[in-house]
Amino acid sequence: MDVLRRGSDAVRWYVGAMMGDSDYQRYLAHHRAHHPADVPMTERDYWRTRYRDQDRNPQGRCC
Repeated sequence: MDVLRRGSDAVRWYVGAMMGDSDYQRYLAHHRAHHPADVPMTERDYWRTRYRDQDRNPQGRCC
């Protein structure tokens, strides 16, 4: 059963990584490290900005 659980966890991690589930958390970590005096974007603003940038540069993504 441990093998099934590890396999399931790996699939869940992979799908989450492909969907960008941890992107906002990575943004916050980067922001704290490199721009500690500035207020970070809210999660809503982060995703809005990210999708706007993707629409402006469609070559940067696969689909």
